[in-house]
Amino acid sequence: MSTLFSLLTGVRRRLHTYPELSFMENRTTDFIEETLKSWNIPFFRFEQLKTGGYCDIGEGKLVAFRADIDALPIQENAVHTVKSQTNGIMHACGHDYHTAIGLGLAKYFSEHPEKLIPFKLRIFFQPGEEAAPGGAEKVVEESSWNNVALILGVHVAPNNPVGNVYLIDGPVQASSTSLSIEIHGPGGHTSKPEETLDLIRLASIYVNQLQTMLQETIAAHEKLVFAFGSVQGGSTHNIIPQQVRLRGSFRTLNNDVLKKTIQAIRTFTTAFDQTYSTKSQVEFPTNCPATINNSALYQHFADYMNRSGYSDFVIRPETPSMGADDFAFYARQVPGLYLIIGGGGTGTLHSGDLELDESLIEPALSYLTGFIAQLKLDTIL
Repeated sequence: MSTLFSLLTGVRRRLHTYPELSFMENRTTDFIEETLKSWNIPFFRFEQLKTGGYCDIGEGKLVAFRADIDALPIQENAVHTVKSQTNGIMHACGHDYHTAIGLGLAKYFSEHPEKLIPFKLRIFFQPGEEAAPGGAEKVVEESSWNNVALILGVHVAPNNPVGNVYLIDGPVQASSTSLSIEIHGPGGHTSKPEETLDLIRLASIYVNQLQTMLQETIAAHEKLVFAFGSVQGGSTHNIIPQQVRLRGSFRTLNNDVLKKTIQAIRTFTTAFDQTYSTKSQVEFPTNCPATINNSALYQHFADYMNRSGYSDFVIRPETPSMGADDFAFYARQVPGLYLIIGGGGTGTLHSGDLELDESLIEPALSYLTGFIAQLKLDTIL
């Protein structure tokens, strides 16, 4: 497979050189299509989404792999060996590697179709993972999602040894939900607060009491991370505003806790309005659930790594990441397995300093091709 790894390194470099933002990945999509066609693999565009698409290898029950293709609005460190040629945009989350791995799977199995029997591998080149709402929410509405039996995905992890796979049973990525609350009331002059509703003061009460309520409602072991990031109200020192807007976000590793939290915030806000005579509107503009790995797929992968002599490269973290990924929208509909791949290198995700070790492609693709080739769907589905 050394020829394939060399080819994919060049593909990855091309993707990294010309990054594009979420739902604007036109050049990237064209490149994916041209690359696949040069390998005699048909590429299909999505029906509703303007970027991204998918390819199929083999016949039978449908097994999917997700490769996200978008970049971030980040300026890359100019000293990097391979760097973005688009000012202010960079593949700072490793999606160039994810896409190269997806293309590698397509090429490998197109040359070894007998290893896929008896199922079909569909590789989704998904746009907009970094957006909220993201591309996965749209892909599951496409006809190409119909009949998918299970789905696999990977994410690179910088500063972790190349060759390591970080494997978690159950929650592997947190949910991410944004919150917007508008508190309304009669405004007026600051010299007569008794004739108005002092919304700045009431907003501070809302924040404190909501946090206390959530601490009392959500058990400590049901980890909930909640914070406000923006308070907007008023325009000058002597006018009590008629509206204050609060914006925040929260994350959890349990989708039942996510539902409970949303309902608790709604219930609390209704009671707050009744107590203080305010009128409030609560919205959750974006809501990505937690990514939950399927236990049967987790065990199947662990067994494969052990049988193949790779057990020393399997790391089982004690705690999952509180980051989020819209892969969750796939994994809540069908069995899903989300693998964290050691990427070496320097810098951190979502940083202009991120520079991964290109050699990560070799073990990632080796593990995935071997695992897919021995999949026993009847033990999972």
